[in-house]
Amino acid sequence: MNPRITARRNFLKKRSSPLTIGFTAIADFTSFIGQEYLAGIMKACEEYGLNFINLASAIRPSLFIDRSFFKQYLSKTAFMHSPLLDGLITWASSLSSYMPNHEIQSLFSSLSPLPMVDIGYLDIPHIPSIRIDNDYSIHLLVEHLVKVHGFSRIAFFGSRFSLPHQLRLQAFKKEMKSFALPVTDDMIFLADSLDEQDVARQVERFRNKFGMTDSLSRPQAILTSSDIIAHHIIEELEKHGISVPDDIAVTGFNNQLAGLTSSSPITTIDLAYFKRGFEAVEILVDKIMGLENTGTHTVPTSLVVRQSCGCFESEILDAQNDELDSKEDFSRKSESEIRRYLEDSIIRHFNNASEKQKSSLAEAILSDIYNTNVPPPIQILTWFRKELSLERNSLHPLISRASMPKNISSLRRIVLPIVQNQNKAYHRMENIFHMLRTLHSVNERYEMISNQVDSSKTSNLMNLALALSSAENTKQLENALRVKLGSLSIPGIILCLSSAFSDDLNSVNIEMVYSDAQNELFPLLPLKVREPSLFPKRFFPKNTPFSVTLTILCHEGKYLGYAYIFMNNENLALYDDLQELLSQNIFRIYLKEGKTNSHSALIPDREKLAESVPFSPDENSPVRGGKLSAENIVDYLLDHIDEMCDLDKMANYFGMSKSYLTRRTKELTGYSTQILHERLKIEQAKNLIKSGKMKMNDIASRLGFSNPNYFSNVFKKVTGVRPTEFAQQSKKR
Repeated sequence: MNPRITARRNFLKKRSSPLTIGFTAIADFTSFIGQEYLAGIMKACEEYGLNFINLASAIRPSLFIDRSFFKQYLSKTAFMHSPLLDGLITWASSLSSYMPNHEIQSLFSSLSPLPMVDIGYLDIPHIPSIRIDNDYSIHLLVEHLVKVHGFSRIAFFGSRFSLPHQLRLQAFKKEMKSFALPVTDDMIFLADSLDEQDVARQVERFRNKFGMTDSLSRPQAILTSSDIIAHHIIEELEKHGISVPDDIAVTGFNNQLAGLTSSSPITTIDLAYFKRGFEAVEILVDKIMGLENTGTHTVPTSLVVRQSCGCFESEILDAQNDELDSKEDFSRKSESEIRRYLEDSIIRHFNNASEKQKSSLAEAILSDIYNTNVPPPIQILTWFRKELSLERNSLHPLISRASMPKNISSLRRIVLPIVQNQNKAYHRMENIFHMLRTLHSVNERYEMISNQVDSSKTSNLMNLALALSSAENTKQLENALRVKLGSLSIPGIILCLSSAFSDDLNSVNIEMVYSDAQNELFPLLPLKVREPSLFPKRFFPKNTPFSVTLTILCHEGKYLGYAYIFMNNENLALYDDLQELLSQNIFRIYLKEGKTNSHSALIPDREKLAESVPFSPDENSPVRGGKLSAENIVDYLLDHIDEMCDLDKMANYFGMSKSYLTRRTKELTGYSTQILHERLKIEQAKNLIKSGKMKMNDIASRLGFSNPNYFSNVFKKVTGVRPTEFAQQSKKR
């Protein structure tokens, strides 16, 4: 075994508890890149026995609902601290669309000394990073275009405002120079964004500059800095009758889904996202171990050859060794003779074909061979898509997903003899067969996704939505979650709610734990958590590493709390749906219950608690008008029963001076503000002690006392006995 791996495992074995690793980014985890990064991180955490908290899902709701809330979330970096985390993987550059780079750098630098590693392209001082080698990647592309295809005139398309694209442009210029090839400004086209319309404008500039008739002056290939740009270029060129790769070659960068689904599958660079996510965890563990691991770590990239450059994939080239069905010369045969050959061959290979199916497939093949001026869709693809649709609806198709690879190979052996002496047609038909294989792969992927989120899960999600929407209060909502979450294969959730609508990431109460340890933890609920980073780890599984995704609960710009959702797969779309359902229904319940201001959920019966403290107003004090009353004062103190008494904050809330507030509280209630607050706290402490569900330390913490001794002293001052004595007396009654 690798000595470094052995050292990590030995270090982790000696620890009393597993390390907890966080990951933060703004990413679409339905995308290929996001999924691969997350899969790599989770796999490494699994192999090393680490806990994992996906913090990226916490940022996106706050960003999309309210930008100021997003800024506040980041400025506090509320969850990105110890003791909740032992280390953090950042994708800092993913924030670049929303914050200036210097603010991003300052944000993550402020988290020091928390060990971190970054997987993006933005340099963060003293934080190691994992990068791809843009120079080497561009070298692979240029070398392939020059040495394999003999191209000497290559244009570049990229994005004007993206740092990685600028780095790839610099590498392109350097690489062209190393091959002694010309590169001038009029061969460089930079779009304002990756959006289709911006790329289309640059394609129009390209066409106006070079046209496509003078093959001696126009570029032979276009090298791009993104598969998305390459995909848009191919679509735009095809609108104007320019074929890729027949008229011009195009390459991409990133190996994204757009490259596979393009009409001409795109030759590209694979950026090893899974490997980078995995290695980020290893580097982070090394950093936690105290090993010197700063600087940039480069992960090798690889060239993925597809058809947009004029090549064929290796599997297609291997398939060309298959013996074709016919060695006849079709160049002198009539269309009716070719049609008869096709229909006879189809019957041989597809012996259950009906006359209609046989005829329609032959017609599709002939159309794609000879009607090259007819716009898409490609008829053979359309025919296969229809047959697959029939299979999905159980209508006895000629082909099935299981038999499709064999069907494609059979059809290829039938068709290629017809065009073997027609270079352009042969190339086009091979392209269609590759697209058929891609169609098969796409359908396989859809089937896999369908198995992950099948109709029963969709139905279960709808059932959960109905159950949550019928909940009249948070307890009913929690019960609905307990009953329904298991049907969604979600192993657990920890629900942490604010006392009311809030514009701030303030303290929350852990209201619900749905997991293997729920019975053990139930007596502690609800439990106050003052700061997100101080979330008690005892609420997570103890004996086995866990993976959770953190989601912020917010609706219409109001913060409602957050939830840790236990993960058993990387299908984050399911957790996004749950976040939306919870946020909408908690918001609705809070509106109904009047929790539109800071309204403490710690107090089940506010009126009884307020009545338990007798007032002794100063009857000689002059009667004054104004909004301040004894009820106002008590309401405020009950709202903040879980905090230390803060006269400045309270005076600011009522819009008056601290001295006036102090004097007026004494006049109206007979107590100083602090004494009144303490008495309300102690009355609630008595209720909690009588319930017998909480330890003294937890009661003290929940009611905002700085330490248990202070709580005990105040309790005795108000009641005449210590809390433990009161508990014993309560049991005897």
